[in-house]
Amino acid sequence: MTRPPISCSIDLESPGKRVGFLRLAWSDVENAYGVIPVPIAVVRGGEGPTGLVTAGVHGDEYEGLLIARRLIAEIAPAEVAGRLIVMPGVNWPAVLARARTSPIDQQNMNRAFPGDAQDGPTAMIADFIERVLLPGVDVAIDLHSGGTKSIYSPCGYVYGMGAPAFRANKLAAAHAFGAPATVVVTATSSSGSLSSACERHGVPMVATELGGGARLDAGAFRIGRDGTRNLLRHAGVLRGAPVPTRTALLHTRSAESFVMAPIDGLFEPARGLGEDVAAGALAGMIWPMDDLERPPVEVPFAAAGRVLCVRTTPLVRRGDFLCHTGSPIGDVEFLDGLG
Repeated sequence: MTRPPISCSIDLESPGKRVGFLRLAWSDVENAYGVIPVPIAVVRGGEGPTGLVTAGVHGDEYEGLLIARRLIAEIAPAEVAGRLIVMPGVNWPAVLARARTSPIDQQNMNRAFPGDAQDGPTAMIADFIERVLLPGVDVAIDLHSGGTKSIYSPCGYVYGMGAPAFRANKLAAAHAFGAPATVVVTATSSSGSLSSACERHGVPMVATELGGGARLDAGAFRIGRDGTRNLLRHAGVLRGAPVPTRTALLHTRSAESFVMAPIDGLFEPARGLGEDVAAGALAGMIWPMDDLERPPVEVPFAAAGRVLCVRTTPLVRRGDFLCHTGSPIGDVEFLDGLG
């Protein structure tokens, strides 16, 4: 009988609290004994709904790693009305490498879904989450931040599509998480993301962007920690009433919301996080470094909105991300459908 490429060292169904790992069958120079241990924990207190909390989809995003790790340490079965599954380092090889993608197969976990049990480690983990976990999940939270290359104003992310009832559930989840802003994604969404996997399974999900810059932002951490617990209470996974919270919805209406580098050079930003900008306003200048007599190139914002994210490393190449914006929308506009 062929051994499955991933098995779990703990029982995910029975009452109680257990910590363990996914046994990812793999053998290479660094993993000579054939197993990559991907950490996982479960806390079950009753027969209520199941919540899934993930972090480390990208290995250089630290706020989510700490939120998930502390959640495992602090939540007791008595606090859980249903079942809580936590994966604090989803792409474990990337986490160990402090990198956005896995050093083993160079794959981006958030482009790997629905995965493939017969492919490399990244696709195998994605397959386990989509095929084994998501069919039994009622609400999901995926904790991201800006990683090494960018910093975000703390915000949630939801997909602005789906049937009306599903959109209403996602909107309620976004308000329960209670980030200062929630970005509604349509045109820039990827079918390979964990968010898209949740869409396929009808699971309301809030993704996050909490700070970044290859460090741990204490304020963003607190927003993510409190929001995660409040959303789990809202969904009935944790016992107790949620704190009433709201979020401001911002829409990235198209690829024009993203400002990209038109040339190689040194980027000098003109606007910062949280600032409101008009279409055509100056985002910054890129100073060529290979021709010191060439003047800088001005880079405008193509779309009006609030600056949500900025690049941390000034030296850029053509096509690199510089910053992006989102424009305010109302709850009714979201519920009417944007996708």
